[in-house]
Amino acid sequence: MLQVKELNLEEIKTIYDTHMQEAFPQSELRPYKNIEMLTKQGYYVCFGLYENKELLAYAFFTKSADRKYCLLDYYAVVDGLRGKGIGSAFFPLLKEKMQDMDGILIEVESVESTDLDEEKALRHRRIAFYQKNGCKMTKAKCLLYGVDFCIMALPVQKAVPCDEEVLFELEYIYHIMFDEQLYPRVCHPFLSV
Repeated sequence: MLQVKELNLEEIKTIYDTHMQEAFPQSELRPYKNIEMLTKQGYYVCFGLYENKELLAYAFFTKSADRKYCLLDYYAVVDGLRGKGIGSAFFPLLKEKMQDMDGILIEVESVESTDLDEEKALRHRRIAFYQKNGCKMTKAKCLLYGVDFCIMALPVQKAVPCDEEVLFELEYIYHIMFDEQLYPRVCHPFLSV
């Protein structure tokens, strides 16, 4: 039977040191010390999907203490188990686990920002995966470390808000993730026309 469990710091560190190193390019991994700090401050929450104590997938979120939206930071199925529907099985279970939230925001790299056919196909598949699991594309975007992201929203307690509210919630979360010096240099949220 599948079970979703909130992870403690020791479990987060183990997943970071093993599974995340394989699943994400080094340039996309935030330092573990940052994840640890945000978790201790109550701004980061991580979940694992287990079957008989075996980790199948994980999801890490940045959240605020006083707002009702969170941002999906990392979402992956363990190597060797991908392509078996585990990611799609995990999504509704996560939504159940996060019933106190109004919604979940998700960054997806924009299809238009690459000329490579293989990369375009990968981005289309990623967007289709989230749409299949109830996420809606919004007009909120962000140029983050020079990468063009579109923002999707998964309604939990409330319907997907207007684009301006999505942008407001996104900016609020980014201000938690980045200090006052770093934010203006690397993070540029905006609404697409």
